[in-house]
Order: sequence, then structure tokens, then C-alpha cells
Amino acid sequence: MKRLTLKQRLQTISVGLLATSFWVGPSAHFVGCSSAWAQDSERVTPIVRAIRKAEPAVVNIQGNKTVTNTGTNGVSTVQEVNGMGTGVIIDRRGLIITNYHVVDAVQKIEVTLADGTSTIANLINYDPETDLAMIKINVDRDLPVIHVGRSDNLLRGESVIAIGNPFGYQNTVTVGIISALHRDIPVNGSQQYTDLIQTNADINPGNSGGPLLNIDGEVIGINVAVRVGAQGIGFAIPIDNAIAVMSELVAQYRTTGSHGLVCSRVSTDDGLQLVLDEYRSNASNKSSREFKPGDEILSVGGQKVKTQLDIELALLGLPAGEAVELELNRNGETLVHNVVLPKKTTVSDESDILRMAWEKIGIRVVPVPASQVEPISKDYEGGLKIVEVRPNSPAARQALSTGDIIVGVMDWKTPHLKHLAWVMANNSFQTASAAQFHLVRRNQFLKVAMTPDRTKR
Repeated sequence: MKRLTLKQRLQTISVGLLATSFWVGPSAHFVGCSSAWAQDSERVTPIVRAIRKAEPAVVNIQGNKTVTNTGTNGVSTVQEVNGMGTGVIIDRRGLIITNYHVVDAVQKIEVTLADGTSTIANLINYDPETDLAMIKINVDRDLPVIHVGRSDNLLRGESVIAIGNPFGYQNTVTVGIISALHRDIPVNGSQQYTDLIQTNADINPGNSGGPLLNIDGEVIGINVAVRVGAQGIGFAIPIDNAIAVMSELVAQYRTTGSHGLVCSRVSTDDGLQLVLDEYRSNASNKSSREFKPGDEILSVGGQKVKTQLDIELALLGLPAGEAVELELNRNGETLVHNVVLPKKTTVSDESDILRMAWEKIGIRVVPVPASQVEPISKDYEGGLKIVEVRPNSPAARQALSTGDIIVGVMDWKTPHLKHLAWVMANNSFQTASAAQFHLVRRNQFLKVAMTPDRTKR
């Protein structure tokens, strides 16, 4: 019997497959060679779509920190520990939101993007009270940004998804429901989380700082805590609260002063709108007196805005004195007005910086070059050498002495006076119960916690 050629056998198989196909209903499709495609489409559930939508904007965070443990015998030991967490990209230029406890005291914050790219991030600003922080990575391309939902209309029982880095297992996804709302969780004697979302989606160490998503792939919470010893109980900061904090952190980070626009998101028949609550006029914004409460803000500088954070991000990087175009909707009419960005009020004169350091901290300092601190660490470009300590000052109470070199305060280096001025003007320093000073003393590296004198102006 003569064998069929390869081409003839393939034709026979094709005919057989077509013969077993059939039509189904009004939306008819072939079953047979195309059945795998049908199954694939059914597997792409709303949860899968939500993950695909959000995951490119989720990052993994890794870092080491030094922890001092004091035993019952009073002896202190220093230990290097590995930390991990998660973050969410909120701006295409590399700004990321995470928990403060994830990056607190971490010397090198390593960030891995969803595509596997790894880079180093800098801590830009933070709010210890809410345990939120903003870090930044330097990138040469626009990054995907998380889609922001809302947390004022959450429903108990609705599906939620957590993405994170639990125990170092990167890009882990867990699914659950909202178990409860408005939970207050004490952490220790000095800190308490308030108004949290409770979920039974698995949240483990390493999930902190990552997103809690709704079924539409929008972030509705920032995962923050687990209940030790319990299963199926995790917590997240509502995204509305997180957005309010991040707006403040970005506003402090901007190099220009306040724009005066105070807004809120309002639910209307046409969906969510960003509506002006108040315009806080200042001398630099005389051209913006046309703003009225109730105006819907559509765009800032050509960028669509949906939250107060979007306004701050749209203004980020713009110089003082620049007129920025705002598009408004007032009773169905589109209006365009300008707002002029004022200079940020900062301590810039050298004499003012020295005076503030003397009054608030109790020190007189002079800049010194990197060569004076290089024997201890090559990570610093210089420092501020103490030449006098005021009696009964915060510095004196912590035994700072002449010859000490301040190379950093909290999470910021201080190689020059202008850097010390920036730190002292920062809200995190002004409200800190104890600001950590990094010192070089006689070839030793020290850390000293000090509370600035707030009675001095």
C-alpha cells in the first residue's frame, strides 16, 4: 500500500478537525482546533485582569538595617538584619509610596521593578505617624503608574487582591474579601494605626507597603500590618487617607511654595470629580482670584488630575514664578486660569541658618570637606563640624561636643549649611519626637537621637 506524503496527511487531519466543528447559538464559534482559545478567554477572570492592570506599577523592596538589642543584663548587641517590603509607583518619574517601617534606617534601599530591573532608591520624605514614606528611583523612561481607586465607599464582603513580596517571594498575589472597616490597631505604647481596612487576603511580612486592589485593579489601600498569631487577618491604610498624606509629602518635596488650591473628590451623577473646596490666596497668585469653591479642576499644566496628589505631582519640578494653566469646569462651562507658583519660604541666608542651628539645636558649625570624614566612611561628601555647644541646649543634653562632625540628620546628608537648613525646615524634623543625628567623633561613627528646641523661633 502506497504511503501518504506528509502534505497529504496534514490535509487529512485538517479535514477531520473541520468535520468535528459545530456552531453554538447566536455567537457561534468553532470548537475543535479553536477550543483552546475559548478556554483561555474563560480563564481570564476579573481577578486576572485586575492583577494584569496593577502589577506593572508594583515594586519589591529589599534592604539591610542595623538593629541594637539590649538584653536583660543591660548589655547591648548590634545586629544586621535583612528587611523586605513592597511599594507602589505613583508617578512616572519614579516616585514610590511604601510604609515608613519598610525603609526606616535602611542604608541601601534596593528596588526591583515588575520587569526585573533593579536599582537603588532614595528616601525622599515620610510621615511616621501614619507609617507612610515616599522613595524615588532615577529612571530614563516613563514608568507605569498605579490606578487609584477610592476607599470611602468600600463594601464588606467585596473582593480584594493583595500583591507583594511576602518572605521575599516576589510578585505574590493573594485574594480575599474586605472583612471589616474602620479598625484601630495598637502597635506598641507609642504608635497606633487608625481607620484601617481589615481583609482576609493573606498579608505577610514583606507585603507591607504594597497595594490592596479592588476587582477593577485600582488600589484602595496600602497594606500595612498583620495580626501576630492570627490567620486571615490583615490590615491596609485606606487609599483616601494615604493620598492625603502623600499630597503633603510631595508638597514639602516641591521646590516651590503653596499653590493655594484645596480640593476634594466628590461623587456625582457623572462620576468622581476633583472639586475646589477653598482657594488660599497669596501675593504670588493674584492672577488666580477667579477660582471659586465648587469649580471642578480638570487639568493642571496639561495633565489630567483626579486627586489632590495629582495636582502636587503635576507641579513637581516646575520653577518658582512660572504661570501654570489650569482647566476648570464651572456649571458646564470650561474655563482656563493661571496660577503662579511662589517661592518656597526657606532659610537660605547663611546667618539665618547659623542662628537657627544655635537656637533650635544649640550648636555653631562650620562646613568641612569630605577628606575629614573619609577615614570613617566614603559615603559622605563632607559634614558640619561643631565649634561651640550652647549650655543646657538639646545638643548639650546629648553630650555633643566641639570637634564632632555632623554628616547627616535623620535620613538626609548634611555636607553643607544649605542641607542643614533644608532639614530644619522639613516638617518631619520639626515634628519629630527625636531626630537622629549621624556624627563622626574621633574616627568613630555615632548616632544620637535629639529633640530640637521648639520654644525657639
